[in-house]
Amino acid sequence: MGLNNLQYVFIVNANIHRKRKKAFEKAIANLPYDVKSKTVVAYTEYENHAETLAVTYSERFGSECIIFACGGDGTVHEVANALAFRTSPMGIIALGTCNDFARSVYPPEFVKNPLLILKCLENPNIQPIDLLRIDSYDALGNHLPIWSHYSLNIASMGLDTLVQAKAKALVAKHPKSMFLRSNAYTIAAISCLLSGWRYKMDFSIELESGEIVERKNMKYSLISICNGRYYGGGFCPAPSASIEDGVLDVCLVDDMSKGKALSQLLKYKKGRHIGQPGFTTYRSTSGILSSLDSNFQLQGNYDGEDFFGHKIRYEIVPRAIRFASFS
Repeated sequence: MGLNNLQYVFIVNANIHRKRKKAFEKAIANLPYDVKSKTVVAYTEYENHAETLAVTYSERFGSECIIFACGGDGTVHEVANALAFRTSPMGIIALGTCNDFARSVYPPEFVKNPLLILKCLENPNIQPIDLLRIDSYDALGNHLPIWSHYSLNIASMGLDTLVQAKAKALVAKHPKSMFLRSNAYTIAAISCLLSGWRYKMDFSIELESGEIVERKNMKYSLISICNGRYYGGGFCPAPSASIEDGVLDVCLVDDMSKGKALSQLLKYKKGRHIGQPGFTTYRSTSGILSSLDSNFQLQGNYDGEDFFGHKIRYEIVPRAIRFASFS
């Protein structure tokens, strides 16, 4: 089947804001008949349902469809894990709160006005892109499948994970406020900077060159492992990251005082921290991050979803998923 005969499957997070949901439904209803006749719209009904739906439609249509994650980064995360190493390409309709991965792969107008993609459905550019793999282990070295997944975008640990938890709580408390949805991460970041933090770990990472870099009993504020460029509502830890180069951009932020961290926050958000004191960047293909205490798990997030482990292993998986971009 050629590109002009592709099926279009839209997996929609049923919890997206009602205004965005109505706009999406109206746009689908107004598609030309020949396009609309090739579309399927499926709404999620429970946690991880987007992943289940993506598997179902991928097995039904194979390479003869594009499966769109219609929601935020959590929906993107589920669909990506479903379609890793499958023939069905995925796309994104950025209808969520932050839509950070969409910023890395689509022109700004498709992030600001995501329904514009519906006018370009018959002209996709389908290419393989990289995935980030995270595997978690307990204190005895047992693999933890529940916290081991693929990520299209960014995995991180430390202060930003604390920020994310507070941002989620803020949105959950005020679900109808578009202002809080749009600014939750910035508000949470300021709150966390004022309250303070303390993180330690060991790490061993493999660089692009094959060199191994190790640090023991290291104090840090956060570490971000980046396939994409943006997370946390537009923060840019890796302004040069590429989803097609087979390498991860790792940003390590040293332990900082609250005052210094507050002054560096804007630079970090704008991607202007590279080369600044307190920030170390690596081009890495894999690594291991370890807790210093058998009673204390590291806590992180990938694509905004939480994970835990006494030991965390990451690696780049080149060309692991087919992706549909539009212009």
